[in-house]
Amino acid sequence: MAPWHAVATDAARQSEAGAAAPQSLAARARRFPPVTTARALFEQEREVSLVDEVLRASGTIEFRAPDHMRLALTAPETMTIAVDGDTLTVLDAAGAPVAVPPEFSGFTRFGHVMTDLMLGGKGPEQFREEWHGPDAVTLRPSDPAAPFSEVELRFAPDGPFATDVVLRERGGDRTTIHLRPLPATSAAAPRSTPGTSA
Repeated sequence: MAPWHAVATDAARQSEAGAAAPQSLAARARRFPPVTTARALFEQEREVSLVDEVLRASGTIEFRAPDHMRLALTAPETMTIAVDGDTLTVLDAAGAPVAVPPEFSGFTRFGHVMTDLMLGGKGPEQFREEWHGPDAVTLRPSDPAAPFSEVELRFAPDGPFATDVVLRERGGDRTTIHLRPLPATSAAAPRSTPGTSA
């Protein structure tokens, strides 16, 4: 049922010599032309141990190398969260900056990791890559104190981007993000910055 398993036969053909080249995010990224920007629609499902219902969110997400991520939520509320280098900006529905909530304290690091994963073919430092075919990988942290026990990525077989990201936290909470890539914007379009509409 999962499309990323459908290309396992093709991957086997590519390594006819016997010992296949080691799989890695970087090696997989080299199968495709390099990209420096990406945009996608996303739907998020968060399962929290203390809450019976699944918490859902949706909107668009944008990545721009080397360290920019912009998350524009449209549900359950309208809000924009932008990471630009070490700067985190939160905008309300009207596009006005608001104080960064304490629960967003780790969002800058999350933005850098996601940008690396989506554009650079790099995994987070101190994570081990465990591959399940050519287009699905589980990242496991070496540090037992890391907030995530594992991160699962499933990629479209015909492109560089992940279509599903599953983040499992040590406390048992799980966040699943489904991504649907959008066409690249025109090179002539102005770059969006925090505080302006995308």
